[in-house]
Amino acid sequence: MNQPQQSKSRNSNQRRRQQQHGKKPHAIDVWRAGGELPEVQRIPAPTDVGALLRSLGDPPVGNGTAAGHYFNAVVERAAAVALALAVSADLLATDD
Repeated sequence: MNQPQQSKSRNSNQRRRQQQHGKKPHAIDVWRAGGELPEVQRIPAPTDVGALLRSLGDPPVGNGTAAGHYFNAVVERAAAVALALAVSADLLATDD
């Protein structure tokens, strides 16, 4: 029984806020034409993806060294997937 009362008070609060501002919010055309896209930049292959993670030190858990190795493995796997996506989209920078 409280739900209709709550929604009723919520609606009156919304009306009160709109009346306080004195006007309705302006409408936005969500189907407008977007701006021009920026030029595509090639992505260089990463060299040491775990450097940032290693710079933070071992995680403060029971066996931090082992956990650090697992975290590093996850970061390396994510970098490999990202590299594969870049290759499939022909976005990988080459040394030409």
